Amino acid sequence: MKVLTNIKFAHTAGIAQVVLSFMDFVEKSKGKDLNIVAVTILNKNKKTFKKTSTNKTSTVSIGAVIPDIAQVVNKAKNLAEVKKAYEKVISAYQTVIKKEKPDLILINGTYFMPWCLLQASERESVPAVLHYHGVLMKEVVNWGTRQKKIFLEMEKCFDKKDMFYIFPSEITKNVVEKEVFKHKIKKLAVIPNPISAHFFDGKDIVHEISQKRNIGIVSRWTGIKNVQFCENLAKYNSKNGNKFVVNVITDISKSHKSYKKLSKVITFHKPKNNKELVSFYKNMDVVISPSHFETYGNVAKESIASGTPAMVSSNMGVSETFNNLGLGDWIINFDSVKSVYAKIESIMGETVHIDVKDKMKKLYAPYIIFSQISSILISEM
Repeated sequence: MKVLTNIKFAHTAGIAQVVLSFMDFVEKSKGKDLNIVAVTILNKNKKTFKKTSTNKTSTVSIGAVIPDIAQVVNKAKNLAEVKKAYEKVISAYQTVIKKEKPDLILINGTYFMPWCLLQASERESVPAVLHYHGVLMKEVVNWGTRQKKIFLEMEKCFDKKDMFYIFPSEITKNVVEKEVFKHKIKKLAVIPNPISAHFFDGKDIVHEISQKRNIGIVSRWTGIKNVQFCENLAKYNSKNGNKFVVNVITDISKSHKSYKKLSKVITFHKPKNNKELVSFYKNMDVVISPSHFETYGNVAKESIASGTPAMVSSNMGVSETFNNLGLGDWIINFDSVKSVYAKIESIMGETVHIDVKDKMKKLYAPYIIFSQISSILISEM
């Protein structure tokens, strides 16, 4: 049984980490008749096609010009014009589907690239399962009215009677049912994201980043992640004598209009791969995730597994995991920089209890989570 899925290789992309971890699980699993083909579209003029395979998993890269989504949506009058602009991308996905002949397509996310894969799957009449990483309507909240309308139409394309949906949290399921599809979904499962074993490594790491106490943030530099709070926190910290070092791993460019000014109060770090994040978390005294909304939020759970306290917004799917682990006191409101700053100071003296780590290993190990997902995929073929 073959499953084709989409992947984008980026250190700050949580979806990629989940997909890669799932592929690793499939590769090592015994007795499951499942093969995975992960497809990445390279933004190239040439129609390149490259396939790398192991026993049960393959990665296919294919070239196609990927238009800038902002330019496309700013110019387009409707979704039909967006589809026309991305015809080469849709065709590239079709090419891979025709070559690989999958039994099922696992679509990760709802943004324009997963949407292109949805179009290709429908054209080739291959059934699909949607792993709901990211609610598009929430991601584009700061766009213009006309653009938001187009994106909402794009997300509604995923509303299919026979499609099976995997949600990482109840929060995500409820938002999609109430605000996007506006009806109950019949075929679904709520399965939280897994936590990789390397985050539980008990080795002590000497603080390499700063001798001062460290606040850590790992996030894409975009509005939905509440980067405005990160800026305000860093400025507040500066006015208070730089008690802490605000460390941010992000994709912000040095050419960004605010980078030079922000770099005076924030220590920016380049994106790291998943295993490299372990040392970052262990060098932090607390990690914060102030997102306005997230379907899940791997960072906070990874930090906890590494032994570093983390604070999350109640609007994040991972807050359900925190409640389940007895960490409700670390779910906070990020409205007031002053109150959060005080909370950070108090949490810095706390530790992650070994019982919490043990419970995480039992509930969120990749084997547990991916076994559930594999069973769903096999049943949907």
